[in-house]
Amino acid sequence: MRKILAFVVLSTLVTVCQAQTIRDEIRQDIRRSGSNYMAYPEPQRQLTEAPAGMTPFYISHYGRHGSRYHNKPETYDIPYHILASADSVGKLTVLGQDVMERLDRIRHDAEDRWGELTTLGAQQHQEIARRMMERFPEVFTDKVDIEARSTTVTRCILSMENAMMQMARTNPKLDIHHNATERDMYYLNQQDKKLFAQKMDSATWEYYMTFTRTLEKNDRLMQTLFNDTAYIRQHVDGGKLNYYLFKVASNIQSTNLRKELALYDIFTEEEIYNNWQKENAWWYICFGAATVNGGRQPYTQRNLLRKIIAEADSCIQLKVPSVNLRYGHETIVMPLVCLLDINGYGLATDDLASLAQRNWANYKIFPMACNLQLVFYRRHPQDRDVVFKVLLNEEEATLPLPSDMAPYYRWNDFKEYYLRELDAYQE
Repeated sequence: MRKILAFVVLSTLVTVCQAQTIRDEIRQDIRRSGSNYMAYPEPQRQLTEAPAGMTPFYISHYGRHGSRYHNKPETYDIPYHILASADSVGKLTVLGQDVMERLDRIRHDAEDRWGELTTLGAQQHQEIARRMMERFPEVFTDKVDIEARSTTVTRCILSMENAMMQMARTNPKLDIHHNATERDMYYLNQQDKKLFAQKMDSATWEYYMTFTRTLEKNDRLMQTLFNDTAYIRQHVDGGKLNYYLFKVASNIQSTNLRKELALYDIFTEEEIYNNWQKENAWWYICFGAATVNGGRQPYTQRNLLRKIIAEADSCIQLKVPSVNLRYGHETIVMPLVCLLDINGYGLATDDLASLAQRNWANYKIFPMACNLQLVFYRRHPQDRDVVFKVLLNEEEATLPLPSDMAPYYRWNDFKEYYLRELDAYQE
């Protein structure tokens, strides 16, 4: 264990010296520190023109639900009650009382809305659908068939419905079919108990905790909230309170309260970055190709990838354009992106402290309403030399495949490469 601790500390020091890019990005937009609570950012870059003579004819998509409230009331209640208990015996500072009042307002805004799609979440999916139609108008002509499927979770269904309403408003002729059924859950939200059990076994958990202990610096924050150090030692779990305060702070950006109040101001820049690092490492271990637990977690999405390939092959045979839209969760998008090794997110390492240095940042993969779009192109309906490009959150992305036309890739190359990867996986 001493060797592990020394390794983690050394790696952390190296990261502090070298990994400035992610720090700068979080400094420029503090919302990024929220990890999976980051509100969806609009795409900024222009798309690369298609190869000469080719036009889009098919889109295959998987998207996460839009911005939501926290799933459980305790996320709001735990930090509030810790502060309220201290206030009842006069142990809060003026700032502590102010934070308590802010928390009370936030938890009442979220009451009985646990996990629900927010107004912003609905808008996100309307805008994504609008941009999809504007960017690829050739796909959405006349009575094109739109096949949309959602998991059975309400916020996902409503995300799908908001996208469908936007598409129907833009082109009332579209032939839209949408559903949410348990029958589709085997690929929309695959639950692999065997792989899930390997996420955080005892050895992996201890490895993770060894890393996070180097980032646990809560004394300053506690001393700004409470006026009695003895009370803090006896009654306050600083790590727990910090965790919940940061979690609540991160999700305000997804609610209407984002225009009126914040909680990020109680943290220093270093505390914000450390909180993000802990979350980034947790998500990487649980859904990325972390070698510490075997590096196999991305294969939880093997059913979805096979479904994407099969449906694309089927739609390529059609003479008319078509669209497959799927709606689910960030716990699907992240491992799928890692399985495909999009933008290098298939990174396999046990060095948690080097993730930022190596540009593995969770907020770039799965903000609220994150989505993966595969956009297919051909010269004519009989053309079988089909190419496509990948859009991660509507920005062009790379794959680990050779291409003389990047960011466009040949579909047959993709299919051959990933089916070989899937076939080689032993359950």
